[in-house]
Amino acid sequence: MKKIVINALQYKQNSSGIGVLIRELFAPLTVLTKRTCQVILPEDSPVFPAKKTVQELRIPIAHKKHLERMFFQTFLMGRHYCKESVLLTTDSKTPFFLPSNCILLPVITDLAVFRMPEVYQKSRVLWWRFQYQYLCRKTKHFVAISEFTKRELVEILGLKPEQISVVPCAAAAQYAKVEDKQKLSELKEHYDLPEQYLLFVGNQNPRKNLNRLLSAYDRAAEIGNLSHHLVIAGEQGWKFNREACLAPIQNRDKVHFIGFVPDEDMPALYSAATLFLFPTLYEGFGIPVLEAQLCETPVLTSNCTSLPEVGGEGAIYVDPYQVEDMAQGIVKALQNPAYLQELTQKGLENTKRYSWANSAQLLNEMIEKVVSV
Repeated sequence: MKKIVINALQYKQNSSGIGVLIRELFAPLTVLTKRTCQVILPEDSPVFPAKKTVQELRIPIAHKKHLERMFFQTFLMGRHYCKESVLLTTDSKTPFFLPSNCILLPVITDLAVFRMPEVYQKSRVLWWRFQYQYLCRKTKHFVAISEFTKRELVEILGLKPEQISVVPCAAAAQYAKVEDKQKLSELKEHYDLPEQYLLFVGNQNPRKNLNRLLSAYDRAAEIGNLSHHLVIAGEQGWKFNREACLAPIQNRDKVHFIGFVPDEDMPALYSAATLFLFPTLYEGFGIPVLEAQLCETPVLTSNCTSLPEVGGEGAIYVDPYQVEDMAQGIVKALQNPAYLQELTQKGLENTKRYSWANSAQLLNEMIEKVVSV
């Protein structure tokens, strides 16, 4: 009986994005499956929250040692760990020299490396595209995290729709509205937050569109006479120059960069915000939209990529390339409390379409189907 091997080399302390998917999708899978499971981790990653019988295989390489980790993943992992297995991996993170009795099952989050290569280092673009070529030769079936990503796989990589199953992301169970006034007060004191604020959550890289978001906030403050500040939570990203982006902003004193916020503080951070802003340029899914909706915070997001699919009827949609459109959307929302309340209710209803438990069940069923073919 084939075992399941999980490539969790991107799972680290303070995980976001891929790390969250690895934890929230693959960990419950280990509880559902009847197969033996092994999880491959860096030496410094936190404990993987899997079933107790799951074997953790820690390699003697720290997460930050990118080249060593990539060498192990590419040239050693397949030969030494993947015999008679179903290998779960993410995007193009694929070992070469896989044994013939290994079934490769990649979970594809997005194809931004093809759509927006300018936001990555050129060496990474070349390497990841090469890996995708290999992936397409070695893989019979793919998992996409949204219908949007499935369409991208068909359009860009030339896959057939029947080769792709959609297993959506979700928000973690911890996300719910925080109403404890003391907890909210402590949060604002800890992060030095204003009484009223608009919130953005995400890594600060070009895909996240922070330069236009800052301009849109400035414009909204002008035309709407806003008292709200703008809070930006997330780690510093590659190619983002904070000072250059803030230089033309008239209301820069109302913009707060608070850095990485740990998981335990995120529900309160969302709950205390008047409006969640997520006008990013490209998302394979967009988990923060659901997180905000679960915390009963109205959402303004982009009208492109996966975001209308994920946000459903519970969000305001704007053109992320048009500063004026974003600004008008912000003002319209803040000047209409009844509209915000309606949006909050629709957002909460929308979240019922997604859960990690259901997605793990879908993935488990798909693995059994693929193995039986």
